[in-house]
Amino acid sequence: MYLLSSFDEADSTRAALMRAGLELLAERGYKGSTTREIAARAGVSEVTLFRQFGSKKALLQAAVQKLRPPVEQVLPGSSHKEVASSSLENSLLHLAQNYMRMLEANQGLLVRLLPELARHPELRGETGPLGLRKAMSAVFEYFAELQKQGLLRSDESPSQVAVTLLGPLFARVLLLGAMGIQPQFDLKAHVRGFLEGRRYGQR
Repeated sequence: MYLLSSFDEADSTRAALMRAGLELLAERGYKGSTTREIAARAGVSEVTLFRQFGSKKALLQAAVQKLRPPVEQVLPGSSHKEVASSSLENSLLHLAQNYMRMLEANQGLLVRLLPELARHPELRGETGPLGLRKAMSAVFEYFAELQKQGLLRSDESPSQVAVTLLGPLFARVLLLGAMGIQPQFDLKAHVRGFLEGRRYGQR
């Protein structure tokens, strides 16, 4: 589940340049990474980089927009038949486990990349990365589907429900991981606590 393993980009040269650009952005920062280094890591000439994107800034802007968590590997099946075939708790535990694995696999990258994007908001754009927004929408739609099926109460927005379940996992892996602290975390207990009062019919 490495975030930079693939991009929604048919041109393999452009994909390699964008992947190399984000890796170096995380490793050396925006000011510290150069077009020569990006091109070398992508296995192409610097001339090719400029022909494809025109500048380092344009390359990184395009790469950030394409960055998309592999939600298809994280989300359990969201059709009525697939969700109904197992318990709600097991479905959400499956989601939490896969989400945690994805975060842990990319912890080093995210801990370095996110602050760099905060320092250079021009790279992510006013509305944030398109790929990330699409991934978040897919997660929100999953929880909306659970509410539609009557498995979860619908008095919270799907986005609030998603953040309540997944937000603590994100914080644990990124914030605590950045400080070198890895406390024990019981995912099963977290999912049960999340469901307390949220199952349809509970108050």
